[in-house]
Amino acid sequence: MTFICMHGSPLSRINNLDLWQTRDYKALGIVGEPYLDVDFTQVFYLTDTGRRWNHAGASIRDRVDSGFDIRVNSTGHLMELAREGRLPDRVMINTHPQRWEDRVVPWVKELVWQNVKNGVKWGGVRLGLLAY
Repeated sequence: MTFICMHGSPLSRINNLDLWQTRDYKALGIVGEPYLDVDFTQVFYLTDTGRRWNHAGASIRDRVDSGFDIRVNSTGHLMELAREGRLPDRVMINTHPQRWEDRVVPWVKELVWQNVKNGVKWGGVRLGLLAY
């Protein structure tokens, strides 16, 4: 089975999901696209965008209309919620592997670069150049 998933630059005015307003990905043999085909009122969505779990202030497009209001403060907290059965039965976790680095130099590089990007996104939203 073939699936696709929207990606793109948060600093671009182009939303990659707009492509599917005029094209039919299912006609190409693609089974699904999570942002279009998952009912997020039934599936808890969790992303590490912005280097924090569901960091709304750093996420321009990586957002869904959710039926859940579950705050995850850290990866340890996420593990605690899972162990204690305090997560819904259906969870979609969107991660960015470069954020999960064990080596110090790449981890610090990602930390600094992500903080720069988050500041630019925050400023862009405040100045009206970017919209959530």
